[in-house]
Amino acid sequence: MIAKEHIYSVVEEILTDTGFFLVDIQVSRGNLIQVFLDHANGINLDQCADFSKKIEETLSRDDEDYELQVSSPGLGQPIRVIPQYRKAIGQKLEILLTDGEKIRGIVESVSDGTPELGPALTIRLSGTKRKPASDQPVVIEIGRIDWARIEIEFKHV
Repeated sequence: MIAKEHIYSVVEEILTDTGFFLVDIQVSRGNLIQVFLDHANGINLDQCADFSKKIEETLSRDDEDYELQVSSPGLGQPIRVIPQYRKAIGQKLEILLTDGEKIRGIVESVSDGTPELGPALTIRLSGTKRKPASDQPVVIEIGRIDWARIEIEFKHV
């Protein structure tokens, strides 16, 4: 089985100075390697194919056979890395905090944080019919987030 750490270092080197970022790598028992990439402007099929070729040029099938899939993380998948939070600015997130509290709101900004407070989101909470939202945005330390997803809204025309 190909070491995930090796794949990670290969992908990070290939992505250097491209503007693309690594979201996740998954390696299954049958040596199925799934690499999830993204960019602030999104990623298309041709870009995924280009990165796949570059990764395959670095890995050796002589050492171990594998299947490689390179794609975007997909709509509705949890947010895993800070660049994804930055990409979500202006969008509505559903967030589950590590203490079990659920929050919904629109991401206004993402900060790198301070030594006392790690990277954080500033979001404007969404209200409900029964409980209107406060006018004040809320700052949430990313380390307190168990998972977060972009809420997909379908508009009726």
